[in-house]
Amino acid sequence: MITKYIYLVFLISIPMFLNAQNADTLYIENCYKLLYQNWPTLKNDTLYSQSSSFRSKNISSAYLPQIGINAQSTYQSDVISVNIPFPGIKIDSPSKDQYKATLDINQLIFDAGLTQSRKKLETSNSLIDKQQIIIDINSKKEQLNGLFFNVLLMQETENLQFALRFKLQEKLTVLQSGVTNGIITESELFTLQAELLKIDQQIIEIQTSREGLLSSLSKYIGQEIPKSIKLGYETKPFAFTENIYRPEMELFNLNKSRINASENISKKTLLPKLYGFGQAGYGKPGLNMLNNEFQTFYIVGAKLSWTPWDWNQSSRDRKIMEIQKEIISNQQEAFVKGISIQAENEITTFNKMKELLKKDEEIIKLREKITLASSSKLENGTIRSSDYIDDVTAENQAKIEMKKHQIQILFAKFNYMVIKGLI
Repeated sequence: MITKYIYLVFLISIPMFLNAQNADTLYIENCYKLLYQNWPTLKNDTLYSQSSSFRSKNISSAYLPQIGINAQSTYQSDVISVNIPFPGIKIDSPSKDQYKATLDINQLIFDAGLTQSRKKLETSNSLIDKQQIIIDINSKKEQLNGLFFNVLLMQETENLQFALRFKLQEKLTVLQSGVTNGIITESELFTLQAELLKIDQQIIEIQTSREGLLSSLSKYIGQEIPKSIKLGYETKPFAFTENIYRPEMELFNLNKSRINASENISKKTLLPKLYGFGQAGYGKPGLNMLNNEFQTFYIVGAKLSWTPWDWNQSSRDRKIMEIQKEIISNQQEAFVKGISIQAENEITTFNKMKELLKKDEEIIKLREKITLASSSKLENGTIRSSDYIDDVTAENQAKIEMKKHQIQILFAKFNYMVIKGLI
């Protein structure tokens, strides 16, 4: 694939690992690392390796001597007899009861590379199994992103709510002197106190939801997360790209390699194979059928096995494999198209949130001016405390919306990287 960059470079959060200086902060890159280290299916990697090793040894055993021990006892209704008279010579017929015990050895000498091809197929199967583990773990990243950035949003919202509470508490202190001087009625204080209690409720709701999300996040990374943990990120330059580095792309290649290995086996199955064999035995009669005594015997030799014609079965198998390759190519094309659509959606979200951020800044500036004017009016007794609360709450909500849009930009960036396989 030809690399094509969209020359839109933006700052993107690439977190760093926890260290002694920031042990109270959890970075998303560290979450990815812990996800790969602790997700249960990772245990299958060792199991797949062990299984593949056993299967490879079984395949390699084709080169080892195949040893068999056989014994038989028979009784037959008739035997060979020689009825031609020879003066002074008597030829006894073999006994109708016969006994034989043998040790048979077969040794593969040449199989045209069939065993090696089978080992390559086993290697391909093992690599596919392991790649599936990576894909399974990688599929959890988008869910992890959702949890992480939702917690981050709640963290920032909680900070803003505490700031709002502090501002109202300060205003309450100021108004108390106004009540003493008779400028403001005591009911205005009650309104502020009720609003402070309402903010306390909201903070409790935020903290409870945050703890629940942290609990879910801890299950993904396989470690308990302290309630006091903070989520953070660093900013580094990054560019959009059309390249895809998802593990599924490697899986498509591995599946094609497996078909190639199977195709190679199909070809080699028809080639000649050479064996050596030997047999040592003890029986009555032995190889000399005219000797009616128990005796030892042996046979050694070589044999050639060749199936030059299988009624086009191998040919049809190879055609099936070519069809399977085409199916995989179609699946890969569909996958790439789906990834491109998802990536475009994240780019659209990113651009939209950037435009909204510009408006957020303007809104906050205006809201701060309105709140400042309301604060002065309240202290002079020209407006009610409820009017001031409306204005200061609107300012705080504008700041929350701005934080929300900032985090949605981060969310879109990290989702884009996960979709493209960049992280």
